[in-house]
Amino acid sequence: MGKMKTPRISLPFAAISRKTDFLLGAFFSCIHVVLTTVVYHYVPDPYMDEIFHIHQTRSYCAGNYTWNPLITTPPALYVFSMPLCGGYERYANSILLLFAIPAFCRFRRMFVREDVWLTVSIVGMLPILMASSVLFYTDLLSLTAVIWGFSIGNPIISAGFFLLSICTRQTNIIWAAIYAFSVLASRIDTSKSKLENFKIQVTTVFALWPFVGLAVGFLAFLYFNNFQIVLGDAKAHEPKFHVAQFFYMLAFCAAHSWPQILPNLFSHLRHLTDLKPLVLQGLAALLVYKFSYDHPYLLADNRHFTFYIWRRFLSNPMMRATLAPLYVFSARFMASSTPNVHLFHKILFVLASLLVLVPAHLFEMRYYIVPYIIWRLSTTNHRSKSLLILESGSQLLIFSVVFYLFLFKSFEWPNEPGVKQRFMF
Repeated sequence: MGKMKTPRISLPFAAISRKTDFLLGAFFSCIHVVLTTVVYHYVPDPYMDEIFHIHQTRSYCAGNYTWNPLITTPPALYVFSMPLCGGYERYANSILLLFAIPAFCRFRRMFVREDVWLTVSIVGMLPILMASSVLFYTDLLSLTAVIWGFSIGNPIISAGFFLLSICTRQTNIIWAAIYAFSVLASRIDTSKSKLENFKIQVTTVFALWPFVGLAVGFLAFLYFNNFQIVLGDAKAHEPKFHVAQFFYMLAFCAAHSWPQILPNLFSHLRHLTDLKPLVLQGLAALLVYKFSYDHPYLLADNRHFTFYIWRRFLSNPMMRATLAPLYVFSARFMASSTPNVHLFHKILFVLASLLVLVPAHLFEMRYYIVPYIIWRLSTTNHRSKSLLILESGSQLLIFSVVFYLFLFKSFEWPNEPGVKQRFMF
């Protein structure tokens, strides 16, 4: 007799934390302290966006709460880092890693119980995450709060973490909404009558009152902020219908997990010639051709790798469209790598990624960190451990090259002689 299909939309396993996960977190934290100390040695002054973040934090420490109109995101990181004022702000991310890694472990166990530490180590070594975290950037706090929010069953505590994430980066309201919808869906039981399910849904909505509060609070924020999602520099961050961002994210995720593609590479490639994938490729090519935008910041700043990717490849509309098979290939690989994830949750993930990424005008790979982490922690690894080791080595190699370029291959702009500029994501 076949296995009965569950009448509920649910996760494979309950979330579980283990005290030993903090040992892995402590290991990552110690390594991060060393890397951050090296950065302080070679780059002692605030760099790039740090100029705004560190100045704002130190203003808070001095009792000055005047807001810098050029800062776009809320001040959670500045408040969190106030005890480190005076030249130690970057170590805030070293502290955060102690809590981020256990969150990754807990989230991972909701989908797959094997290779937890190794998989978490792989995502913890994501080059762009490590590179941004050795600077005083908001990415790690935002990510940590989101993953804890997803991993906690208690609505009050979960909403508290999502509130922290929203106070770090406003677009995290989307992930909070996705969590609430997934909880509502998990309470639907097709074996019960419509009336019984309606009563269950009403009860669940009342139980999710903290998320209702988040929604109301966010709407109030939009109202008092002139219906703009950014706090400052609004003109440079006007939303666009930038559909290409979603396809870039798919390629980003697949590229950083390329060893997991190898066992089924030819199967994925053969699939591209089927009718449905061909139609999807045509649609992707059209969308990327039509809805892809440059940005003044992207075009003017040759310190970012995205500057060179755009100038040499993506600025050509035909080149962007020609990459359509890569986008469809990446999407198929990502979907096939998550057999333990219910179709409903996959749809929610796609919806959230679209809502977060498509309005973003600037081509910025840091925007892909949260979708990548959520996806990669929910994947089922190939049984070969050598592929996981290869994936770890790939992450480490890329970060090492980027870290070396950042520290030792500085250059100067003619209009700013004597000021070192550095390559970064």
